[in-house]
Amino acid sequence: MANLLVQARPDLEIVFLVQRYAAHLLGHHDPPYPAWIVEDKPPLSPVQAIIHVYPRFSLAWRAFWAGIPRRIGTSRRWYHWLFCNERPFVSRRYSFLHESLLNLRLLLPLLPASWQERVLSMKQEELLSYRARLVPQAALPEAIAEPLRRASLRIALHVGGKGGAPAWPTSGWVALVEILRRRYPEALFSFTGSPEEKPRIDPVAAVLPMERVLRTEGLLSLPELITFLSQVDVLISGSTGPLHIAAALDVPVVGVFPATAAMGPWRWAPLSPYATVFAKGEVCARCTYPPRTCLCLAGIEALRLAEAIPAALQRKGSELR
Repeated sequence: MANLLVQARPDLEIVFLVQRYAAHLLGHHDPPYPAWIVEDKPPLSPVQAIIHVYPRFSLAWRAFWAGIPRRIGTSRRWYHWLFCNERPFVSRRYSFLHESLLNLRLLLPLLPASWQERVLSMKQEELLSYRARLVPQAALPEAIAEPLRRASLRIALHVGGKGGAPAWPTSGWVALVEILRRRYPEALFSFTGSPEEKPRIDPVAAVLPMERVLRTEGLLSLPELITFLSQVDVLISGSTGPLHIAAALDVPVVGVFPATAAMGPWRWAPLSPYATVFAKGEVCARCTYPPRTCLCLAGIEALRLAEAIPAALQRKGSELR
């Protein structure tokens, strides 16, 4: 959104209101964007316009009472009818447009007419012109950097997730790693995640010889994770944040997605020319979330993901050794 707005309205100064944990992403963006931390409750009175991309009642209330002249929020939120004076129609619930295409429509009140037409007719592949681009800045701990330097092929896996979308079953990850360890006997397999995701990682890592495993869960800050992902040859992941971070670093990614209407790759595919995504061919209406087992995910075969890796690496110009 910001990258498009910079081109369409170079007269504007853009500031992000973000939660503290996400501010590093803006500092690592090329070019960097300034960030105000929501938890610090910065004064909003100097702001001339606010776009409620991630709607929150409390923030809409604060913007209203701060007297921000232009307050833009989707007409689908009842409290935006109270606190916003510009309400473009953006409906996500049953949409099959990419999330970024939907968000761009919130910019319409600020765009010149020619750019409004461009946004309304834009296709998903055109989003690549405005996608996020990250630059690594932090140094890695030597215990993690040294195995990466020695490895001739670095395969990263993010098998968990924060619960934003159903996860591919552990059996799928185990089957995938069993295929990959035979195909790439020289590869280092790196695992990312939080300490809470360790129980999901353990059975997958146990398939591999210890000397070919690098566990990083809970050991990396967000800036360090950006650097770490910039140094792997491919990331295989479910629909979660590290998948999009790696895509913004131009790292080849292979993503596995549920096929529910609101969580499929049509909504959340990473924006990168080096991305390959897998999901069931048609929308899955049988799965409810959170399910014990997501039926559409369970039907995705590990072999399909394994066979996508050489093509993903070749598109980036990597050489399999």
